[in-house]
Amino acid sequence: MKSADLLLLVCGICSLSSLGGAGDVEQALTKQVLTNYNLKVRPARTPMERVVVRVGMTLSSFVGMNMKNEEMSTVVVMNLEWRDYNLLWDPKEHDGIEVLRIPAAKVWLPDIYLINNNDGVFDVALHVHVQVYSNGRVTWTPPALYLSSCGVRVTYFPFDWQNCSMQFRSYTYDSTEIELQYALDANGNEIREIQLDQAFSESGEWHIRHKPCRKNMNKDLYEDMSFYLIIERKPLYYVLNIIIPCILITIIAIFNFYLPPDAGEKMGLSINVLLTLTVFLLLLADKIPETSLGVPVIVKYIMFTMILVTCSVILSVVVLNLHHRSPNTHMMPMWVRKIFIHMLPPYLCMLRPKVEVPLALKMLPAQREKKVFAINKAADEYFIRKPDSSILFPKPNRFQAEGKTSNLKKFIDGPSSYLSLPPELKSAIEAITYIAEALQAEKDYEALKEDWQYVAMVVDRMFLWIFVIFTTVGTLAIFTKASLNHAPTDPF
Repeated sequence: MKSADLLLLVCGICSLSSLGGAGDVEQALTKQVLTNYNLKVRPARTPMERVVVRVGMTLSSFVGMNMKNEEMSTVVVMNLEWRDYNLLWDPKEHDGIEVLRIPAAKVWLPDIYLINNNDGVFDVALHVHVQVYSNGRVTWTPPALYLSSCGVRVTYFPFDWQNCSMQFRSYTYDSTEIELQYALDANGNEIREIQLDQAFSESGEWHIRHKPCRKNMNKDLYEDMSFYLIIERKPLYYVLNIIIPCILITIIAIFNFYLPPDAGEKMGLSINVLLTLTVFLLLLADKIPETSLGVPVIVKYIMFTMILVTCSVILSVVVLNLHHRSPNTHMMPMWVRKIFIHMLPPYLCMLRPKVEVPLALKMLPAQREKKVFAINKAADEYFIRKPDSSILFPKPNRFQAEGKTSNLKKFIDGPSSYLSLPPELKSAIEAITYIAEALQAEKDYEALKEDWQYVAMVVDRMFLWIFVIFTTVGTLAIFTKASLNHAPTDPF
């Protein structure tokens, strides 16, 4: 047992000594390569030599797009690589050590920062150690949370796509001192797009269509490496919460013309629909930036619907005005009777239970009164109309049913024969004539009032078809145009 314990003790001491030796060697090597090292000097052998810095990016998470502030949030890992001739050693002389991990603050770093940041943070989130290889190759992969500015195109919102970029460049060194190049993969091929992290999960609102990168040369001789994210919005949320409710509200506005004027709710329904659309417009105002460069498709649709509903309010006023007219206040022109009673109803699929008398046979009340006055007052003669059997027992025709007539016009305006009356019957005949004319006037009043109500019904039905046609055509035109908007292919 003692020999076994001694053996274990010796093995432990040997392992600790070996670990301590490896740490001592690495510490000595680090001290050696950093001796007389100036991290403020560009690692170039000659002033004319350019330091090649390879820039790549790995996307860890697409946080989101703030449409209101026009900014994009991403979590990335930057892949920077360059060569520093001051950091060279022979691995054989240092126990085969090929790579050292040195704090980033102790070596030269290319001052490559995000130019189009939106929060004033140019640097990375964490200064991790750099990896220095024995041949002078230096790699640095710091993580960063970038908030970059992104000009938002709102024309096709919510069926839109955005082209956002992150531009990286050096603030100190121009293209004569630093040359920016694409990062390399394991096979030595250039990587000309943003890499996705293995744990990357797609956003619930945006779909990444393309992610290229491009090297640009500016007029001031400064190079920059631009990483593009061409993203397309997933519109399901807006379709379910805004577009479909707006379409349903528009359908309700259409039925406003089907509501009878006597119901008393035509104006209330139109105004409530108008207020509801205003609420949806205010909700969209919180999402869309205050820009005058374009009007979103959904805002165009809501404004189009609001214009139609506003017109429906005005047209409802017109319909109610026609519905409540009476012969005491308005005389119906002949063109109104001809168009809205005789011409339009068949085209609007409307059939009135009362059979209309042709315009050629219709006589206005004023003309009838004039004729009665001329017949009744003929010099000093008094007469009585003697209806013949054809009036009392008319033949059936399209305007009169079989049997005795009840239309007093037949007796007032019909054929008559003159009979001399004794003075004592004069007052009786005048009373009978007055009663007949009063009954006929009341009947004409009700008929003309019904005609105004029927005109209002025809106008309401005409507005209904016009509103349906304009709403259908406008909706299809707006959303067909939006559906034709496709995300562009890779521009590079």
